[in-house]
Amino acid sequence: MLLITLSTSVGLKAQNAGDISIIKKNGIYKHSVLSTHPFGIFFSRLNQNFRTHVSESPELSISFESGNVWGPNIKTYIPDEQSIRDEMSEIEWYFRQIGIDEDTISAKTFEIKTDGVIKGLRANISLKVNNTQEIHIGIRTYMLTKGKFPFSPLTSDEFIEKFHEKVAGGDDPFDRQLFGLNQAEINYTDRNGRQMSLKNGSTMATGIETAYYWYPESLINNKRNFHINFGGHLGTNLSKYNSSIDIGLSSSAVRQISLFNTNDFAIGAGLGILRKNIIDFKSDNLEFGTNDFIGNLESVLEYHFVSKGKTTHAFSANFYLQTSLNTKKEFEYIIPVREAVSYNAWGHGTTNLYKNNDYWTFMYTFSRKVATSFYLQQDFTVNNNPDIQTGVSMRFRL
Repeated sequence: MLLITLSTSVGLKAQNAGDISIIKKNGIYKHSVLSTHPFGIFFSRLNQNFRTHVSESPELSISFESGNVWGPNIKTYIPDEQSIRDEMSEIEWYFRQIGIDEDTISAKTFEIKTDGVIKGLRANISLKVNNTQEIHIGIRTYMLTKGKFPFSPLTSDEFIEKFHEKVAGGDDPFDRQLFGLNQAEINYTDRNGRQMSLKNGSTMATGIETAYYWYPESLINNKRNFHINFGGHLGTNLSKYNSSIDIGLSSSAVRQISLFNTNDFAIGAGLGILRKNIIDFKSDNLEFGTNDFIGNLESVLEYHFVSKGKTTHAFSANFYLQTSLNTKKEFEYIIPVREAVSYNAWGHGTTNLYKNNDYWTFMYTFSRKVATSFYLQQDFTVNNNPDIQTGVSMRFRL
């Protein structure tokens, strides 16, 4: 709440300042829609850029996000012997733990438990280089909390379980209530034996993100309102669990369709590829997935209009898809072992590391001198992203 109050105060000061011009529409309004994934917060991920041109003045954006993550403790074995791998590949993953001796099997292991509400704070500034190029510099920080009301009205355990009970999912579909509500604990041991333990109040300044964007004039079709940009990305990860550098490339396109003088539709699509940990600053970084390269696809549909008060209102739906953190082939023979009391959806913490990651974000933005956005994010496929994530962002010219 303190962060929201601070952001609002800054925005109001900007809005009242006479030397700050009204923010003009620049492509599709979209602040960061990256989820508070319990692994993803520790390395860089690509957030597609759906602007159509370089901003004339520097712009500062501040965003606050809240996401509820949950997964009971699960230990996973990766057998060393090929004969056991072949045997396991013939058995459904949820039956593989039957008949194995955990004390004698030769295997690497990793273990994960996630519970709590992850709060994130991001700040980003965009700086013009010339008429076709700009640089973005941002920071990301996170804190693990219990998510009690009233600080997490939509992302608290109580709200989510009440929604499951009354609307969709049924009574305690993920066994959350078996372990108690409003807990805050993330424990992870990777296959190299390196450990991470986060408790209520754990804070993490996890990285600095730098992006260079080029808006090539030769590929812009103003007659058809088609715009494209290319991005180069450098992420510096700073947490004690992952101190490293990531690099990436992205490309995004925007097509705007005018309905009336003050009403427009816009469609955006983007692709990106990220090389995680291309440089490690230390030898004992935790392994947040065995895939070195992470690809992403992002698409968005926006409708916006200008009201009589010259305020721009924008409504958008965004779909984000990311490739799996672990190599898919390994899933054929891993042996997940559930905690004794777990019954419903107990394997998600492991199995979803081998699946593509996707979620939807629904955003509303109103802007004049300050662009303010509110969003609700939903992981419909239950793949380790928050059950529900909410966010508020503000952007203004300096």
